[in-house]
Amino acid sequence: MLGGGNIELGAWVRPVSGSIVHSNAMNETMYTYSDGSEVRTLDIVEMPIICNKPLAGQPENYLIDESQCWRKVGQFTASNVPCIVDDAADIWSETDVASNIVTPIYSQNHAITQSLYLIKPSALLVTLSNNYNDYSNQFKRRIVASFQYNGTHYNNIPITCPAVCRVFTNQYPQQGASPKTIALKKGDNYVMCMSLAPPFGKYNHQHKLVATMFDYDGYLQRVYAA
Repeated sequence: MLGGGNIELGAWVRPVSGSIVHSNAMNETMYTYSDGSEVRTLDIVEMPIICNKPLAGQPENYLIDESQCWRKVGQFTASNVPCIVDDAADIWSETDVASNIVTPIYSQNHAITQSLYLIKPSALLVTLSNNYNDYSNQFKRRIVASFQYNGTHYNNIPITCPAVCRVFTNQYPQQGASPKTIALKKGDNYVMCMSLAPPFGKYNHQHKLVATMFDYDGYLQRVYAA
């Protein structure tokens, strides 16, 4: 019983598009309701799914029917998010490997059955940088997280959560200046959705991401979400 109603929790689902050009990523027009409004974080929705479309290291991917709109059937409350966290022993931890990546060797030796986790971190810090990027030949703002989880320290994990990115929009250091590390105001009262990106780059590493963050009273997503 959550938020006054019965909600049955199932397995993780990551909706993906059929666009190979954009690596199956979805754009805003693909997750809309019939009135043209976008799906928002914590909406409970019905998605038009065609079939399971797993990738290496992402078994939860499901191809959506882009010809149909999504339908909102309810609203989940942020205060209940801490009640549904995963009981993960670790977040794809690999001995003697940087804590922000997963190597092909790990994927081969540990069949990745879950590439999404909802966790409660501790000692959470956010680091903002604005350094020159050789790949893009321009300065690039970057926001990463470091935290403890189940006795393991994780560092340099990119944050892609739109709400968190909006919070820190005006707090990045000047171009080329030293990175700035910040402790979030609510201490350890956050939940993070961790995600594994598809294999990428010269070494086919999968990068760990903080896809979404929630605070216990819902302020973060309520005020700063798209």
